[in-house]
Amino acid sequence: MPTTVITGRDLALTIATKTYDAQVTTCTLEADHVIETYQTLDGRAYKAIDDSWTLNLEMLADWGASGGAGTYSICELLWAAAESAPNTTLACSLTAATGAVFTFDVLPTFPSVGGSAPDAQTVSLSFQVVGTPNETFS
Repeated sequence: MPTTVITGRDLALTIATKTYDAQVTTCTLEADHVIETYQTLDGRAYKAIDDSWTLNLEMLADWGASGGAGTYSICELLWAAAESAPNTTLACSLTAATGAVFTFDVLPTFPSVGGSAPDAQTVSLSFQVVGTPNETFS
């Protein structure tokens, strides 16, 4: 069976029903899987007790992007959500070209503003995922 190589270009990110792939340069969904170790008379025992998920994004800043032709400013969407409804989740979907789909909710966070000259403005974001992502493998 040939090896399938998936790159960052093979991922599409959707937040609040709008797809962002043109300006996102890095997108990772990561788990912090907490396992406790207990020393018993029979030896060590392990127990998974918690999972905490994080969505990490690196992206080109898109302040001022218009709503025409399918473009939306994710920076402005996140700023407005973090300012007006910081405890309201945003629905997300991360899709790989192979068909694997991960759906989850994140809490909004404020994007940074500014950057170094003459570089393109970039934004690094780390979102708290609420609950556990659902996965569909095809």
